[in-house]
Amino acid sequence: MHTQSATFFRRWALILVKENILLTLMKKIITLGMCFRRLAVFMLGFFIFSAGVSSGHAESVCEHVTLAWLQTQVTIPKDAELVFKKEQGVLCEAVLSINGGLAPVYAGKDFIVAGQMYKNGVSITRMTMSSLSEVADAERKKAKEKEAKDVEMRKSFFKLHAAELAELVSLSFAPGGVSDKFIYVISDPACSHCKALLDGLEEVAAEADLALKLVIYPVLGENSKAMTAHVICEQLGYGAYKTMKKIGPAKGCEKANQRVNKTFDLLNKADISFVPLVVAHDGSWVVEGNDICSVREYLGLDPGTGEKGGGCKKDQED
Repeated sequence: MHTQSATFFRRWALILVKENILLTLMKKIITLGMCFRRLAVFMLGFFIFSAGVSSGHAESVCEHVTLAWLQTQVTIPKDAELVFKKEQGVLCEAVLSINGGLAPVYAGKDFIVAGQMYKNGVSITRMTMSSLSEVADAERKKAKEKEAKDVEMRKSFFKLHAAELAELVSLSFAPGGVSDKFIYVISDPACSHCKALLDGLEEVAAEADLALKLVIYPVLGENSKAMTAHVICEQLGYGAYKTMKKIGPAKGCEKANQRVNKTFDLLNKADISFVPLVVAHDGSWVVEGNDICSVREYLGLDPGTGEKGGGCKKDQED
């Protein structure tokens, strides 16, 4: 009897020990499972967050669009500014300020397109430009102020450097013969406005008994440079210069190379990249563009008849 009881109690003790071990093990498994679930929830949240950040970064189609990047795609004036950009689907709508005007472009990853963007029959470009009316006004005002300062700077430049133009002269026109009185004309052989101005200046030269001294400044490209080389190397006269047409590649000469290089060196100091200009012999006044009326006014001449495109009477009446 004693033996049976002892055996009974040993069995129950063994069962209790096993159950206790099992219970402890189950608790550990449950605890470990909760840790795994928490880890799984954390990892899932992390991947969702990471995917959102990565997706948002990939969708930023305007991030790479800077003025420096745009300049790698197309030639842009050095004083241009990037004043606006906005995502438009897969493209970035960018607006540049160039010489006081706003110019919209649309940029992809490695290209740009200029023009109008439409969506559902509506001009997105027009809506954008309308929203930038205040920006446009400010840019126009800023450009006018800058141009006024630049004009004054160029006037000051020629007052100091007019004498240096003498060694850059390639042609002369003196209807009354050799004259001590003269004005400089800075011109490009491929410039139609320059040739139109020369018509009016010929009248001025005859009326004021002065000479025109031409400084050839080929800023309009390779054809202009070829025409300039032809004029200088072949020693063409004023009449032949005025009737010149576009020519093919011309054989240059050292004389032409030196004169053209010196002309660029001098005028680049004043940041001059346009023609025509008329400069007084002593640099006391400068007229920019095809403005024969201002030339006549500086020389104290009446408005003129306009027989060769050089008169101002009609302009004054209008």
